[in-house]
Amino acid sequence: MRSRWVRTLLPVVGAAVLGNGFVGRESMAWFRDLRAPRMQLPMPGFYAVGIAYYVAMGTVVARAVGREDWRTYRRAIVVLAGNEAWNAVFFGRRSARDGFLGILAFLPPLALLQASVRDDEVSRRLVAAYSTWVVAYDVPWTYRLWRLNETSGDQVERTG
Repeated sequence: MRSRWVRTLLPVVGAAVLGNGFVGRESMAWFRDLRAPRMQLPMPGFYAVGIAYYVAMGTVVARAVGREDWRTYRRAIVVLAGNEAWNAVFFGRRSARDGFLGILAFLPPLALLQASVRDDEVSRRLVAAYSTWVVAYDVPWTYRLWRLNETSGDQVERTG
């Protein structure tokens, strides 16, 4: 039982802590200074989506561990790592363009996870909801953010 919780909580909580380590005060100031697309959520909306994501992924990981479905488990860990890599690319490099390219690179691992959870109704619905969010919101949002803030270089430098 203890091993199940360790295998579930360690990667999910670890990803949340590590990934959000790239979002410091300076990165948030950079983000706030970007020209925002009309479709951009207010910050509390981003926080709510983030919490829902970690709860959903924690559920998917826990269900995979409980079923000893190690393929789904590994794919879920890759998705967690990919999400945190996006934070590193977007906030760490402070590049809206790289954020857009990073979200595109995130789609194949997400599709593989979606394929892995076909036989688990709860996980399938959770991953489908998250996949829909990524495709319907994250991809167009990051694209618009990049295009609105495009400069001669690939990074938008904070002014002032």
